[in-house]
Amino acid sequence: MSGFIEAVSGVIWGAPMLTFFLFIGIYFTFKSGFFQIRGIKKIYNTTLKTIFKNNEVTENGISQFGAFCSVLAACIGTGNIVGVATAIYSGGPGSVFWMCISAFISMMTAYSENYLGMKYRFRNKYGKISGGAFQYIEKGVKMKGLAKMYAVFCLLSTLGMGNMAQANSVGTSIKTGFDIPTFITGIIAVIICFFVIRKGVKGISKLSEFLVPIMSISYLFLSFGVLFIFKDRIIPMITLIFKEAFSLKSLNGFGMFKCMRYGISRGVFSNEAGLGSSTIIHAEAENTTPEKQGMWAMFEVFFDTVFLCTIMALVILVSGSFIPDGGLYGAELSVASYGVLGELGKKGIAILTAVFSFASLISCSFYGEKSAEYLFTHRAIKPYKALYLILALIGFIASPQIIWSIADIFNGLMAVPNLFALFLLRKEVEFPENIYHKKRNALPLS
Repeated sequence: MSGFIEAVSGVIWGAPMLTFFLFIGIYFTFKSGFFQIRGIKKIYNTTLKTIFKNNEVTENGISQFGAFCSVLAACIGTGNIVGVATAIYSGGPGSVFWMCISAFISMMTAYSENYLGMKYRFRNKYGKISGGAFQYIEKGVKMKGLAKMYAVFCLLSTLGMGNMAQANSVGTSIKTGFDIPTFITGIIAVIICFFVIRKGVKGISKLSEFLVPIMSISYLFLSFGVLFIFKDRIIPMITLIFKEAFSLKSLNGFGMFKCMRYGISRGVFSNEAGLGSSTIIHAEAENTTPEKQGMWAMFEVFFDTVFLCTIMALVILVSGSFIPDGGLYGAELSVASYGVLGELGKKGIAILTAVFSFASLISCSFYGEKSAEYLFTHRAIKPYKALYLILALIGFIASPQIIWSIADIFNGLMAVPNLFALFLLRKEVEFPENIYHKKRNALPLS
């Protein structure tokens, strides 16, 4: 079964899919005039500079920063601490280069899909926001069948990638760091998850706003500690990354295409650009506009993949924990890389991986919730949440290799209708320098 799933994942994430991802990102990069470079100041003024400003929201709404933290919570952790480890394990050090390149290009993909997600959102008859990729596929492309197909893939991706993969990382990290059985960790985590997700996006946002800044700082503290100890190895490892990224057959046995495949697919898993999933939470933000929320999405991709994933990769490589054709995998490899700091590093990264993965587990539940609601109306929300919690518990004891392969499959299937819609709606996407002077009503009422 594991071999079959891996084969299917390889077909889905073959050359056509990688080309499609890169094509869309490159198209919007050129259309915007490389806005991810030219617009650095504008992006900073819209995102980081506004974090501490008062942003009032309604009882059921969330702030721009809350949406940012919620999406980042769904990415950091499994996507960075574990995703980078699996990319290096499966694709070699060169995969890190392609992960960063795809992220740089995908910054404009993230902007474009979130711009459209905000443009087509509305309030439904229950007074709640309906937005995200479902809406711009249905109302923009005018293909409701394709929108439903996307919702199905998003639902399956949430249950596989956002649920079981995250849960497995929580259990594996705690077991590696503290030798606590994964089943016990699973029961405790599922109970806590229940009390958070029952409050909806508001509860998820509040928890994410608290966890993400604290855990990000703690993660950087441990990472810079490892890099300081092995500072003499940093330059050689950076050289190795570039060398193997373009090697037809590297010394470690990884070819260029294999590096590209795992680098891009793990980059997508890390930042979600091109999947359309981040649009579901961004559409919940209030007091904002399509272009502003698009820039928040751009910053997420940069911070999550280009910055944090590169640091994680260097930690793994300089520590010497990575062994080609064998050795540790996933969370175990990540935890071992911080073992050079002694018990502080081993237990510290175990806690961080577990907490970030748990935050991802909670945030991703909202993706599936909105997918289920779109497919089966609001009456499907409670049954979906029950199923989500059951599968999360199963994820704590399942094989990590199988889960990651399943996650790749669902991600790829979800990306196809979303990227297709982005291509068809490409002329509707405007960039900040063209519309910054206009006043926007980002939430039309239905």
